Amino acid sequence: MRAKKSGCVLILVLFTAVASGGTTQSFPEDLLRGEQGPSLREVVEDSTLHRQISGLRLYGEQAVFEYLSTHPDFAASLARAAGLLKYTVERRGEAEYWVNDHDGLTAHFAILRAEPGRMVVYAKGKYKKGIFRIPGRIAIVMQYSAGKDSRSPYVQNTVTGYVRLDSGLFDALARLFRPAVRRRMDKRVTWFLGKANQLMTRLYEDPEAILQKLPSETWQEETKELRILLAPSRLLHTWTRIDLRGVAPTNALQS
Repeated sequence: MRAKKSGCVLILVLFTAVASGGTTQSFPEDLLRGEQGPSLREVVEDSTLHRQISGLRLYGEQAVFEYLSTHPDFAASLARAAGLLKYTVERRGEAEYWVNDHDGLTAHFAILRAEPGRMVVYAKGKYKKGIFRIPGRIAIVMQYSAGKDSRSPYVQNTVTGYVRLDSGLFDALARLFRPAVRRRMDKRVTWFLGKANQLMTRLYEDPEAILQKLPSETWQEETKELRILLAPSRLLHTWTRIDLRGVAPTNALQS
């Protein structure tokens, strides 16, 4: 049972980014009528699990957050260079990507919408561990806004996810054990947020320590743009390591 629950959770947190708000976020209706409308509508209207988590705070400037969120392949390379995550993300088309967490989860995902304050992501993947094969889809609406405290600027976030497991057995199990899956999901989201905050803090403290570890023949344009985005805030703010034990979701709506 432990492996089954882990598979559900890994699909659920496939692309946990951040967003802001405190009320239930509805899925954009126009996207349900688009090219992937039928598949998206099935996920949104008959989800195995619907979850909204707010109070997610990522330290750093909104411009840096938006750049890394819309360049997930580059962000994953930075996280690997920093020794924080093992994820591999490859671009496969215009705003389309393939991800491998090197622990059984692979998926294709697309950024359906990226605009100031909001992103929409749709993914289809599979978790494989031993004899288990768990296919699933996830649609995520992310909203965010900038803020500032005594230490540094931050992006305040809420993420709303609709998850559908495309396996009758595992779909039924996930629905049956929803409370356990939710608890595991919250723990996983908090862990992922902690890793993201560590990456952001280290980029502001000493970006070259990470950027110099990237292969010299890759990410030249992205590295140049990131340096430009980081420079103003590094001059204005004194960055100190943040006690991430206090960084956790403050509210969750579920179904």
